[in-house]
Amino acid sequence: MPNMCNRTYQDFHNTMYMHMNTIALNEMQLAGQEEKRLAIENGQVDHLGRPKIAVVADGAWSKRSYKTKYNALSGVACIIGAKTKKVIFCGVRNKYCCICQLPENRDEIAQDHVCFKNWNSASTAMEADIIVEGFKQSLHMHNVIYSQLIGDGDSSIMKRLRLEKPYGTNVVIKKVECTNHLLRNYINRLRDISGKRKNDKGDVIRGCYRKVVHDRLLRLRYAVTEAIKYRRLEQTDRTYEATLTLLKADITNGPNHVFGDHTKCQSYFCEGQKKGM
Repeated sequence: MPNMCNRTYQDFHNTMYMHMNTIALNEMQLAGQEEKRLAIENGQVDHLGRPKIAVVADGAWSKRSYKTKYNALSGVACIIGAKTKKVIFCGVRNKYCCICQLPENRDEIAQDHVCFKNWNSASTAMEADIIVEGFKQSLHMHNVIYSQLIGDGDSSIMKRLRLEKPYGTNVVIKKVECTNHLLRNYINRLRDISGKRKNDKGDVIRGCYRKVVHDRLLRLRYAVTEAIKYRRLEQTDRTYEATLTLLKADITNGPNHVFGDHTKCQSYFCEGQKKGM
């Protein structure tokens, strides 16, 4: 089967790109309008009548860069409405364009083309730059304020937002830690403990103890998720702060429960032997 020539392929590619870009932008605007409507219905507006919404944001790179390989040539980040679960902003950063690079290697002038190279800084800064751009464009695109950011523990994003102040000095953006990332970090710390022969004080940890911790990683995670689920769905007249205090006690007691000490377990948590029984 004969292949199309490069010029024909590029023409089709550019046509598809324009259509896909237009459709994606329209869908993001529709999702933003839906988020705006829900915020107004719930009375979540600021003193100027601008709707305030919570968003989820995260980034990805052209190759895995978690704790390694911080030199990806391209990266993407998305902002998603917390209520609709739909994308309301998406941005891309590219450090390389083959059409520009090949003529440059030959000391030639590149032909006219649609160039997607738009980034010359460190790859690790791509995510923060895209998300900050999304915050700056929220009023123009959707006429809403992103008042809460649900994301991972990356502090560089919040640092940029505090410096940029996309909504002025009177609007403070609140950071909400993502539950999945918190649980992942919790298990990663426990996994590190199970792999070390010595603790921070230099004391040697026996291999049998490290194996017990390693074999119960999923149970430790399950104890946390079940405590959160119960306290979130519990029907009670307690205040929010009182519920948080009980949840903290349940999470702290999780390792005791997993390793066989049930003296402090609540009745909903397990049916093990309790104190005084």
